[in-house]
Amino acid sequence: MEHSVLFYCVKCEQLKTMEQAGLLFRTGYYRVLYPLGCCVHCEIATRSV
Repeated sequence: MEHSVLFYCVKCEQLKTMEQAGLLFRTGYYRVLYPLGCCVHCEIATRSV
């Protein structure tokens, strides 16, 4: 899988595909390869708390 189709979810601490991204940050990279963000599942869980 190409690096450009992955992002790092800062909540669940896993690499996910861009289709699962709920929120992507414009700055910061995990190991300089992956954008940082929050997956849809974690974003929904955070909002319901």
